[in-house]
Amino acid sequence: RFGPRVARLGVHSAVSLPLIIAGRVVGAMNVYACPERAFDERAAELGELFATPAAVAVQNAQVLSQTQKLAEQLQRTLRHRVLVERAVGIIMSRSGVTPSEALQRLRTLSQNQHLSLTSMAESIVDESVRRARARHSDD
Repeated sequence: RFGPRVARLGVHSAVSLPLIIAGRVVGAMNVYACPERAFDERAAELGELFATPAAVAVQNAQVLSQTQKLAEQLQRTLRHRVLVERAVGIIMSRSGVTPSEALQRLRTLSQNQHLSLTSMAESIVDESVRRARARHSDD
């Protein structure tokens, strides 16, 4: 179906070269031309010269994308951990329990209220900040 459609657009030649890194195809380089039989063996050889650096560029882009996603995930995880640690500290200061006991209380609260641990921690921290501001505004 592809051939007749592009022929109506005036494209009558195509060459497609795999982009291969370490025996794995990471993409393809497709080149199109209007004249019939525009690509010969020499054109394929030249295309192969460009395919190797193109494959490296595609792989680098994929690695960069994966690395950025991982960095974002790690940042999110770190923010959640900090929030949970703050809530644990608040629970410790209010009740005099150990860090382990405070974390268990936070887990129990999150389960009882059907909230994620992070959401429950955020709620505790926000409430603590509201209380502190209210106390200081009365001063």
